[in-house]
Amino acid sequence: MSVTPTSKTPIGRCEEKSLFTRTMLRKFKDVTPLDGLADKLEDATDQLLARQAAYHEKVKALIVLRVEVKYVDLLSDRGVRVALKRAEIEDGKPGGRLVSVLFPSGTTPIMKPIGDAQVKEMRALEGRYKEAESIFPAAVDERVKIEALRVQYETALDNRKKGMEEAAQARAARDMAKEDFLDVFTEVANRIRAAFPRDKKTTDLFFSRDKAVSNADDGGEGEDDEEGGGEG
Repeated sequence: MSVTPTSKTPIGRCEEKSLFTRTMLRKFKDVTPLDGLADKLEDATDQLLARQAAYHEKVKALIVLRVEVKYVDLLSDRGVRVALKRAEIEDGKPGGRLVSVLFPSGTTPIMKPIGDAQVKEMRALEGRYKEAESIFPAAVDERVKIEALRVQYETALDNRKKGMEEAAQARAARDMAKEDFLDVFTEVANRIRAAFPRDKKTTDLFFSRDKAVSNADDGGEGEDDEEGGGEG
């Protein structure tokens, strides 16, 4: 069972361990070597929690941006299908002259790709609409519709990319804050032990031990045993 948190300790548990140790430290205000340690640990904990909260917000924002990409992909596919139908109506039949110019390989090469690959195919379709203006009076209007969908798609992709970068940066900042927290906790633990040399019973009072996995469902909500020297 771990006494001090490690890199694998969940941040929620880091917070709990810190609170336990800080609270006990403040019970020993008369011990000079411990002076200021509770505040120092609290500052490191607050920084870690703030970084974690910021990271969580970026993760939630990224979910929204990912949904937007999927939705715009759906809109673009629908727009391409509608464009094909309009070309077929203009031709008066499937596979006519206009369709062969605008959709030489059908809609699959445009709709099957996703992300940047589909944007590229939509740009190419816009170019074919320009070529078809001489035989299709509505080519300009149809091209504008495809262009609007493509711009919307590009914007969604750009926003998702930025969101991923921001989430990665926030996670890195959180990880650095956790390393700082672990360093401070280790320093605090060492100074506690130094303040009570060869007195394990007293030093153990300052640390919340993790319960064994087999006790995880005992309803104790992670609290330490009070009887029988549960901290020993």
